[in-house]
Amino acid sequence: MRKARYYDGPLTTTRHIRQLLPHFLEEVGHKCSERADLVLAAWPGIVGPKLAPMTQALTFIEGVLTVKVNNSTLYSLLTQNDKQRLIQSLRNKFPATFIKTIFFRLG
Repeated sequence: MRKARYYDGPLTTTRHIRQLLPHFLEEVGHKCSERADLVLAAWPGIVGPKLAPMTQALTFIEGVLTVKVNNSTLYSLLTQNDKQRLIQSLRNKFPATFIKTIFFRLG
């Protein structure tokens, strides 16, 4: 005789809310702590008033911040000189968020 795919036998399939709620709240808290919109909104303050008009934070996905840069000279300066400083500033401002790296692209 064939059994259903996820059949557990005669055990009940219902769960009490007290069994489900801690796991659910942990997932929601994790999602809220990694708010990409806050990181993107904070970019002009991190980079400074001089460079903010020439750069634009585009995306923040899985710890990688993608920033559009207007010209190749600024791209070179940011990647070679200021990248580690900017990453450290972001990590200090958002300690609960995992910030892996910044990816600059010309645009």
